[in-house]
Amino acid sequence: MTSTTSSKNNHFGKLFKWAFVRNNSIMIVFSVLMVVGIVIDLYAITKIAANVNHNMNNAQTINTTIEQGGYISIFIAQIGAILFSLVSATHTFSFLHNKRSTDMFGAIPSTRGTLYFSHLAGGILSVVIPFTVGSLIVTVMTCRSADAVIADLCYIIFGLICIVAVYSFSVLIVYCCGTKLDSNIIILGANAIYIGVITVFWSIASSMIPGNSFEQLFNTPVITLFCPMGFGYFLDFYYFGGHITALWTTIIWSTVFTAGIILLGYFAAKNRRAETAQNEFNIKWLPTVIKVGISVLGGGFAGMTAAYSLSSDSSTIFVFSFWYILVGFVSFLILHLIFSRGFKGKFLSSVISYICTTVAVIGFVILLSTGMGIDCYVPSASNISSVAFGCYDYSDSRFTYSDPENIETVTEIHALIIDGINKEYQRPYKIGSTNINNRYFYSDYYYSDDYYSTNSKYPLTMNTYFNFVYHKKLGFTTNRSFAIGYFNMNYYDCDKIESLLKKLYSSDEYKKLINPVLWREDGLKIDGILPEKAYITHCNAEEIYGNNDSMSASYTYTPDSTDSLSTDEAFLNGLIEAIRKDVLADKNFSKNKLMNYSTTKENYSDKLFGDSYLFIDLQYPDNINNHSELFIYSPHTFEFNITNDYSNTLSYLKSNGYNV
Repeated sequence: MTSTTSSKNNHFGKLFKWAFVRNNSIMIVFSVLMVVGIVIDLYAITKIAANVNHNMNNAQTINTTIEQGGYISIFIAQIGAILFSLVSATHTFSFLHNKRSTDMFGAIPSTRGTLYFSHLAGGILSVVIPFTVGSLIVTVMTCRSADAVIADLCYIIFGLICIVAVYSFSVLIVYCCGTKLDSNIIILGANAIYIGVITVFWSIASSMIPGNSFEQLFNTPVITLFCPMGFGYFLDFYYFGGHITALWTTIIWSTVFTAGIILLGYFAAKNRRAETAQNEFNIKWLPTVIKVGISVLGGGFAGMTAAYSLSSDSSTIFVFSFWYILVGFVSFLILHLIFSRGFKGKFLSSVISYICTTVAVIGFVILLSTGMGIDCYVPSASNISSVAFGCYDYSDSRFTYSDPENIETVTEIHALIIDGINKEYQRPYKIGSTNINNRYFYSDYYYSDDYYSTNSKYPLTMNTYFNFVYHKKLGFTTNRSFAIGYFNMNYYDCDKIESLLKKLYSSDEYKKLINPVLWREDGLKIDGILPEKAYITHCNAEEIYGNNDSMSASYTYTPDSTDSLSTDEAFLNGLIEAIRKDVLADKNFSKNKLMNYSTTKENYSDKLFGDSYLFIDLQYPDNINNHSELFIYSPHTFEFNITNDYSNTLSYLKSNGYNV
C-alpha cells in the first residue's frame, strides 16, 4: 500500500455498505443498551414522579420532573455514543493495523479517498441510528411541552455533533498509528490533556491568586477547543445554563474543527505508508507530544494534590515541584516504553522535551506566586458595559448593573477589597492558600467583633462573600470572588465599603432589579393573572434586650394583626403605583425594605423600621410556574415592607378604608 491509488474506479456505495454491515454487532449492542437504559430511566422517572405526586399533588411539577428525567436519559445516551464512536472507529479501520489486511484493502479497485470516506460514513451511521432513534423515543415519552421538545431536540443535535467529531478524530489518530493500543492511548490522551491541563493549572492559579474564580473556566468555550469528546457535554451545559454566546461559539467551532479533522484524515489516508501497520507512527512527533502532555497532566495533578494536603505554608512550591517531577517522569517513562516497545527509539530527544516542559511549568508556578499583577487588577469603569455583582450575607442576590454610576461604585468596592489584602505578608502566594470555593482569606487575625456592634447597622460579617463579573465593552469577561473570612482592613475601610453598598442598594437601578414585579408594564398581572389573595400585617417592635451599662437595646418585630386586602385590579394597581413612588423617593433603600422581619432579628442595636411597619403579602396561584425570577423569597408570593416614611402608600391605604 505504498502507492496512493490502486485504481481510479470508485465503489463508494459498496464500500459504505460493507463498512456499515461490519458494524452491525456494535450497532445491535448499542441499540440493546439504549432500550435497556430507556426502560430503566423511564421506570426511575415514573417512580420519582409518583413520589412527587404523593408529596405535592402538583401536575406541573410532575411534568417538569418527567421532562428533566428525559434530559438525563439523552445525556447518558450521549456518553454511550462517545464510547461506541471510539469502539466503532478503531474496529472499522482495524485493517490499518494489520499488514496483510492493509495489503488486501490496497488491492481494492478504489481510491484511498473513497475508501476513507465510505468507511467513515458507514461507521458514523452505525452509531447515529441507535442514538437518534432511542433519543427520539425518550422525547416522545417524556416531553409534556413544546419547550421540552425543543430542548430534547437540541440535546440530540449536540449528541450528533459529538458523534461525528469523536468519530472523525478517532479515525485520524488511527491513520497516524501503527497499532490499536497506540491509537486508543493517543485518542484518550489527546482528549484528556487539553481540558485536564487547563483545569489543573486554573485550579492552581485559583488557589494562589486572590479572587481568581474557578467557575469562570466552565462558562467559556476556550475549554472545549481541542476536546471533541467534550463537545456534546459542554453544548448541553451552555444550553441549560443560558450561555448563548458560548453555545453558538462552540457550535461553530465544533463544526469547523470536525470539518478540519475530516480533511486532515483524508490527507493522512492518501499519504499513509503501508509499513506503518503493526510497527510505527505515521507522524513521528505525535508520540512525543502525547508523552509530554500526559506527564504535564499527571505531574501537575499530583503536585497540586500534594501541595494542598501535605505541605506547610512555606514549602508549597517545593512540594509541588518534587511530586510534579516524580509523577510526571514516571508517566513519561511508562508511555515511552509502550510506544517504543522498550527503550529503543528517540528516548534522549523525548527526555529533552520533558525537561523543557518541566522547567516551564515550575517556572510558571513560581511566577504565579508573585500574583502576576492579577491580584491587584481592578477593571476601569470606562471599559465595562455591565457588571454582575453580589454581596452575600448583605444582599444575598447578584444583579447585573449597567448604570455607569453603579459600575463605578462596584469598582470602588473591588478596589477597597484589593487594598485590604496584605500583599507583603501574603506574598509569595502559596498553592492552596484560598479555600475550596476560590474565595480569598486576608490575614491571620479575625476581623474585630467590636466592629459589628458599634459601627454599622447592616454589618459585614465573617461570612460575607463578594462576587464580581465584569462584562467588558470589547467582549471579554473578568470574574473575581472574595470572602471576608479573615480580614485586614481598618474600620474606615469597612465603613467605606458599607457606605458604597448602601449607595448601590439605594440606586434606582437596584430598586428595579430587586423585585421586578414592581416595575412590570402590565402591573401585578402575571400571565394575565392577578394575585388570588392579599394580606396586610401590622408588625410592632418588641424589646428583647433592655438598656444597661454593658448592652444596648435590641429588638425583634412580631406580627400584631393581619387583615385581608382587596384583590380588585384597580385597587392593586393603585397600591403598586403608590409603592413605586415611595421606593423611588427612599434615599436609604436597601434589601431590608423587602425582607419579612416578622421573625427574630437580634443583631441590631436599634429599631430597624422604627416602632412599627406594615408587611404586605400578595399571593398568586400555584399554576404560575415559569416566573420564579420575579419572586425573590418564596414562589408565587410578592412581599413588601411599608415603613412610616412611605407616605404615598399609607395615604392610599387610608383613603381606601384600611386602618394603618
